[in-house]
Amino acid sequence: MRTVAAALCLAAAGAPALAQVDPEVPRDLIEQRIEAATEQLGDDSDVDLTNLFDVLTDHYRDPIDLNHTDAAELNTLALLTDVQIGALLDHIRRHGKLLSVYEVQTIDAWDARTLALVRPFITVREDALRSRAGLKEILRNGEHEVVVRAIANVEARRGGMDRAGLFGGRYTDPDGDALPDTGDEAVRDSLRRESRLYLGDPYKLYARYRFRYRNNISLGITAEKDEGEEFFRGTQTRGFDFYSAHFFLRHYGRLKALAVGDYQAQFGLGLTYWSGLAFASKSSFSLNVKRNAAGLMPYTSVNENLFNRGVAATVELHRDLDLTVFYSRKGVDANVQQEVDSSDVDDAQVSFSSFQEDGYHRTYNELVKRNAIREQGYGGHLRYHRRSFSWGLTGARVDYDVPLARTARPYNRFEFNGQHNTTVGSDFSWLHRNASFFGEVAASLPQADGRTGWALNLGTLVAVDRRVTLALLYRHYARDFHGLNSVGFAEGGNPWNERGLYTGLEVRPDRRWTINAYFDQYRFPWLRSQVDAPSDGHDVLVQVTWRPSRQMELYLRGRHEQKGYNSEAPEAGIDPLVRRRQTNWRFNATYKVSPAVSLRTRVEAVDVQRGDSPVEHGFIVYQDVVHRPLRSWWELTLRLALFDTDGYDARLYAYENDLIGVFSIPPYYGRGMRWYAMLRLTPLRRVDLWLRYGAFILQDTDRIGSGLQEIAGPMRSDVKVQVRVRF
Repeated sequence: MRTVAAALCLAAAGAPALAQVDPEVPRDLIEQRIEAATEQLGDDSDVDLTNLFDVLTDHYRDPIDLNHTDAAELNTLALLTDVQIGALLDHIRRHGKLLSVYEVQTIDAWDARTLALVRPFITVREDALRSRAGLKEILRNGEHEVVVRAIANVEARRGGMDRAGLFGGRYTDPDGDALPDTGDEAVRDSLRRESRLYLGDPYKLYARYRFRYRNNISLGITAEKDEGEEFFRGTQTRGFDFYSAHFFLRHYGRLKALAVGDYQAQFGLGLTYWSGLAFASKSSFSLNVKRNAAGLMPYTSVNENLFNRGVAATVELHRDLDLTVFYSRKGVDANVQQEVDSSDVDDAQVSFSSFQEDGYHRTYNELVKRNAIREQGYGGHLRYHRRSFSWGLTGARVDYDVPLARTARPYNRFEFNGQHNTTVGSDFSWLHRNASFFGEVAASLPQADGRTGWALNLGTLVAVDRRVTLALLYRHYARDFHGLNSVGFAEGGNPWNERGLYTGLEVRPDRRWTINAYFDQYRFPWLRSQVDAPSDGHDVLVQVTWRPSRQMELYLRGRHEQKGYNSEAPEAGIDPLVRRRQTNWRFNATYKVSPAVSLRTRVEAVDVQRGDSPVEHGFIVYQDVVHRPLRSWWELTLRLALFDTDGYDARLYAYENDLIGVFSIPPYYGRGMRWYAMLRLTPLRRVDLWLRYGAFILQDTDRIGSGLQEIAGPMRSDVKVQVRVRF
């Protein structure tokens, strides 16, 4: 806990300089937007959305001035479409500065609901605020924040501690039997070296200190240890397994941004270079198909892969021309392999076969992969921008100290292998009245095979009238495009080996009804994992939302997807392709019983079938109760869910309310019940305490999970505790 103590001491040192109390962040609104973002990220049970929460929190404390902003800054909210932003900027250009934020309701594509969504994050000023501040101003009005968190699994894992071991008990062997407590550490060490036991305790620990002044200055340090990793002993004598630190300065004269330490760099639509998560993808937000790059941002999360470590800066060369340069060097987890020439041991050739992206270092085998290779990245982005138009040129290169040599498979024949990867690209964005046009073209320069891979995104959003908005996006990704740091809009997860056309539609007949729909058709010209031939597919979604009042919202959603997969039937030679069909139906109702109590009910069903195999069914129903009294020192969130699925393929996902800064969308599969309770207390004015307990209780099974994470029994539960101090 030395790092935690150091952070607390550092925070305490600055306490006397601060007296201002900021209003509480509207967690309901932020969590609603983040829940939508989780759907856009796809079926992932361990996404990291801390940065989005921080961005919205920053804008709540330092609202965007609509009279002195541009499209890039408004896009950071992730709450507005390009059509809405373009209409706002065009209104200001034609009619002058806004006199009130409520004037935006008269703008095409805006309405009372849109304003309510963004109202906490925007303001209107006659004159722009000064971008510079003295040291005294920064210390007086800045904010320090310290967060300490602990998460523990209650039940014994196959490779961890038994139930009593949560508080200092015995290890278990792979069969779930307790090892004799003979005090023979040599026996336990032998099991650890064989990767049959985790090296550390079952706690996941997190600590963060951060100082922020408006949106201009941010500095902090973050540390985390996963369950099963050692802490201040053995292989982790320095304490936490992962440390991250940053200093970030924005809007200081011609220096528009400076990042030292850990940061994120995002340019264009994400095809050429993008570090971090991207939130534009297929979802019920049918218009949200454009990636909106934020340029440089401080990194405050704990994902051990999606960041840069080094230095970067954005400089204003001219009023309308910015240049960004960045450099990064860090260790990367990888599966290293070594080939030795039998004639001479000194001729050993070292390479790595794949990246290890889970961030776990719990066993000796996992520790061997930790920072096994060195990654060096550098590049730049030149951006010409006006109020409603921007054009960018990006170049980036990534070098590894040893080459990547994937295990050869037919489907990965054209994927990147080598030691150096260079990408270049150009992007544009144009907002014109009720329309937005955008695109990016990128190329990965020739490798040893001499091929240049290309990727293209081209799209538009058009407000046909005040009630109807249309989105179109065409993508063409060559099978040999090597975008190692690319996050283009894609069905296959990676922006290569894919062609597709997405059509989205939003209709708002009146203020109470909204209809969202999309149709996406795509083709994979080359093989993919589990698909031994070129294939195609399509995906269609329709959602009807009814808001009869500010207290109630109901929606009904239907989604159908089908694409080619290998047959599950045993066949000699190449597996034939069959169609995998999945249909989801969802009904969701949210109702505010009183200013303090909100209810949410969801019923969802899924049918999945591959070829002529039997249809697998899945079903979930849950009830949420959220009690957040106004100006109260406590809050309570409850969920009870019942689910029944025929197998893992018929699993369903549901966003869960969690500790601030923690986001999870666990899969529900099998038959059973899920419940959790979260209590938030504010014993002192700027001190928050969270307590959370959640459990899966399954029927018809005596084992949960697999490998070292396997639990003997039908129940899996965890306890979470978090303290936040702000001053």
